[in-house]
Amino acid sequence: MNPYVPDAKAAAIQAIYNEAPEGQKEQAAAIADYVLTAYESQTVEEGQMHEFKCDLVIDIILSNIEEEMNEEVRAAIVSISKSILDLYEEKNELAEEDLQTIARLFIESVFYQNLLNEESEEQKEMLAELGFETMEEMLDNYGFTELKVITVIQSGLLQYISYVNNDMTHEEAKAEVTDSLLSSMPEKVGESLQELGELNINHLVIGSIFYKIAGLLLPIVYTIMTANNLIAGQVDSGSMAYVLSTPTKRRKVVLTQMVFLISSLILMFVIIGGVGMLATFLVEGDLSISFGGFLKLTFGALAAMIAIGGICFLASAWFNRSKHAMGVGGGLSMFFLVSTILGLFGSDSIPEALRIDAMNFFNYTSIISFFDVNAILEGGSFLGGLLILLLIGAVTYALGILIFDKKDLPL
Repeated sequence: MNPYVPDAKAAAIQAIYNEAPEGQKEQAAAIADYVLTAYESQTVEEGQMHEFKCDLVIDIILSNIEEEMNEEVRAAIVSISKSILDLYEEKNELAEEDLQTIARLFIESVFYQNLLNEESEEQKEMLAELGFETMEEMLDNYGFTELKVITVIQSGLLQYISYVNNDMTHEEAKAEVTDSLLSSMPEKVGESLQELGELNINHLVIGSIFYKIAGLLLPIVYTIMTANNLIAGQVDSGSMAYVLSTPTKRRKVVLTQMVFLISSLILMFVIIGGVGMLATFLVEGDLSISFGGFLKLTFGALAAMIAIGGICFLASAWFNRSKHAMGVGGGLSMFFLVSTILGLFGSDSIPEALRIDAMNFFNYTSIISFFDVNAILEGGSFLGGLLILLLIGAVTYALGILIFDKKDLPL
């Protein structure tokens, strides 16, 4: 049964209902009813018809949006819809270029204020890392006024639209515009943002943080304790007297102790390297570190530990008291590790935006700095530093053997 009353309004709605495609009849009738009801409820004078149509269309758009929206989203929908309808009224058609222009003008008008009012967790973390409290403070620090920000955005959007209209993919266009925007910024800002974008988190965590710092902590503690117990601890406790009371020569005893210390370190890093390479099969995603990279990192860490082990071994051979040997050998070893931790924040491994240049001084106070993980992972020259570490180890072990062989012992 026809649900509409047979009057002029109902007849018009019925005609629209009949002409509408299947599946859209009810929606078309509802919109027609909405339009005619709105038209009946107010007097539309000549010259106001466009405004009436705009308000009507925007109301329909807003009423058909099911998701909840805040005032900013609502204002954006109204503004964009009004611009589209005004342009259509003027030209009686809309091309893709017209929609691009409307979108560009809207973004330019709201970008700066939205940038200042944005309070996402990501933005708060970024500002905290860079040492600023607000986005406006950061922009002012780098000389970006509202006019300059809008000018940069205008330039970027125009380039992007031009690239897309000339058959460039959206990803390629974004990459081109990003490079262009970085080059238009102050050099320091552009380089900082580029470094952050190019930061390889796997290289930082696996190379600089694990292999050069965290992965050396337990081996250093082991080396300090073992080197001390192999010689100074036995001299201090008197057990060395029983060993040397046999026909065994001092040099053979100390050589045996050195071989044990170095062999145990080699075994330790064979296990660490093996586990690291096994992890490449087990973890999901690309670690961006090859088997060769893991081998080089493992060998570099081993070279650093051989050098530190040599220092601890020398202190153990030099002093007769265990506390003195541990104080000198262990103290130097921990000093090197702490300096490496502090120096990391001033090294090239940290992007310039987060780097504390003054802390780079600590890298010059630690022999672990000769273990250049960045050069290893990025294909640079690193063998020179590892050779220096092995040379430090060779010299300190040799001195330890010589000193222990010649010194007077309290036997």
